[in-house]
Amino acid sequence: MKAFLIGIIFLVIVGVGAYVGLKYFYKPTAGSQTFKTAVITKTGILQKSTIAQSDFTHVIVSSGASVGVASYTLNLDDYIGKNVSVTGQFSGDTLYADSITIIP
Repeated sequence: MKAFLIGIIFLVIVGVGAYVGLKYFYKPTAGSQTFKTAVITKTGILQKSTIAQSDFTHVIVSSGASVGVASYTLNLDDYIGKNVSVTGQFSGDTLYADSITIIP
Protein backbone atom coordinates (compact mmCIF):
# COMPACT_ATOMS: atom_id res chain seq x y z
CA MET A 1 0.00 0.00 0.00
CA LYS A 2 2.87 2.34 0.86
CA ALA A 3 4.56 1.67 -2.50
CA PHE A 4 1.26 2.35 -4.30
CA LEU A 5 0.87 5.78 -2.64
CA ILE A 6 4.49 6.68 -3.39
CA GLY A 7 3.90 5.71 -7.03
CA ILE A 8 0.78 7.88 -7.29
CA ILE A 9 2.56 10.85 -5.69
CA PHE A 10 5.49 10.38 -8.08
CA LEU A 11 3.16 10.36 -11.13
CA VAL A 12 1.38 13.50 -9.92
CA ILE A 13 4.71 15.32 -9.45
CA VAL A 14 5.93 14.25 -12.91
CA GLY A 15 2.63 15.30 -14.50
CA VAL A 16 2.63 18.73 -12.85
CA GLY A 17 6.29 19.21 -13.78
CA ALA A 18 5.60 18.34 -17.41
CA TYR A 19 2.63 20.70 -17.54
CA VAL A 20 4.58 23.62 -16.04
CA GLY A 21 7.56 22.89 -18.29
CA LEU A 22 5.51 22.89 -21.47
CA LYS A 23 3.31 25.81 -20.47
CA TYR A 24 5.98 28.25 -19.33
CA PHE A 25 9.36 27.13 -20.64
CA TYR A 26 8.72 25.58 -24.07
CA LYS A 27 9.81 27.81 -26.96
CA PRO A 28 8.73 26.94 -30.50
CA THR A 29 11.57 26.10 -32.87
CA ALA A 30 12.73 28.51 -35.53
CA GLY A 31 11.11 26.33 -38.20
CA SER A 32 7.59 26.84 -36.90
CA GLN A 33 5.30 28.75 -39.23
CA THR A 34 3.35 31.88 -38.39
CA PHE A 35 0.18 32.00 -40.44
CA LYS A 36 -1.27 35.42 -39.82
CA THR A 37 0.36 38.73 -40.70
CA ALA A 38 -0.42 42.34 -39.96
CA VAL A 39 -3.57 43.84 -41.49
CA ILE A 40 -3.00 44.69 -45.15
CA THR A 41 -5.09 46.40 -47.84
CA LYS A 42 -5.08 45.49 -51.54
CA THR A 43 -6.92 47.41 -54.24
CA GLY A 44 -8.03 46.09 -57.63
CA ILE A 45 -10.77 44.30 -59.53
CA LEU A 46 -12.17 41.19 -57.84
CA GLN A 47 -12.60 38.13 -60.06
CA LYS A 48 -13.66 34.52 -59.53
CA SER A 49 -10.67 32.16 -59.33
CA THR A 50 -10.21 29.53 -62.02
CA ILE A 51 -7.49 27.66 -60.10
CA ALA A 52 -8.83 24.33 -58.88
CA GLN A 53 -8.02 23.00 -55.39
CA SER A 54 -6.60 26.27 -54.09
CA ASP A 55 -7.18 27.90 -50.71
CA PHE A 56 -8.77 30.95 -52.31
CA THR A 57 -12.02 31.30 -54.22
CA HIS A 58 -11.40 34.71 -55.79
CA VAL A 59 -8.47 36.84 -56.99
CA ILE A 60 -7.89 40.56 -56.90
CA VAL A 61 -6.12 41.85 -60.01
CA SER A 62 -4.16 45.08 -59.92
CA SER A 63 -1.46 46.26 -62.35
CA GLY A 64 -1.17 42.81 -63.93
CA ALA A 65 -0.50 41.07 -60.61
CA SER A 66 -3.05 38.94 -58.82
CA VAL A 67 -3.54 37.92 -55.19
CA GLY A 68 -5.73 35.05 -54.01
CA VAL A 69 -8.60 36.16 -51.77
CA ALA A 70 -10.90 34.15 -49.50
CA SER A 71 -13.24 35.01 -46.64
CA TYR A 72 -15.09 33.13 -43.93
CA THR A 73 -17.46 36.02 -43.19
CA LEU A 74 -18.07 37.88 -46.47
CA ASN A 75 -19.85 36.82 -49.65
CA LEU A 76 -17.17 37.71 -52.21
CA ASP A 77 -19.48 36.91 -55.15
CA ASP A 78 -21.31 40.20 -54.48
CA TYR A 79 -18.17 42.11 -55.51
CA ILE A 80 -17.11 40.26 -58.70
CA GLY A 81 -16.11 42.63 -61.52
CA LYS A 82 -16.02 45.68 -59.25
CA ASN A 83 -13.06 47.84 -58.28
CA VAL A 84 -12.63 47.15 -54.57
CA SER A 85 -10.33 47.69 -51.63
CA VAL A 86 -9.87 44.47 -49.63
CA THR A 87 -8.60 44.61 -46.05
CA GLY A 88 -7.47 41.43 -44.31
CA GLN A 89 -4.56 39.23 -43.30
CA PHE A 90 -2.36 36.85 -45.26
CA SER A 91 -2.13 33.19 -44.43
CA GLY A 92 0.48 31.79 -46.76
CA ASP A 93 -0.30 33.23 -50.21
CA THR A 94 -4.00 33.81 -49.55
CA LEU A 95 -5.45 37.12 -48.35
CA TYR A 96 -8.34 36.40 -45.96
CA ALA A 97 -10.69 39.35 -46.29
CA ASP A 98 -12.16 40.98 -43.20
CA SER A 99 -13.78 43.89 -45.05
CA ILE A 100 -14.36 45.06 -48.62
CA THR A 101 -15.04 48.59 -49.82
CA ILE A 102 -16.28 49.35 -53.35
CA ILE A 103 -14.23 52.12 -54.99
CA PRO A 104 -16.27 54.31 -57.36
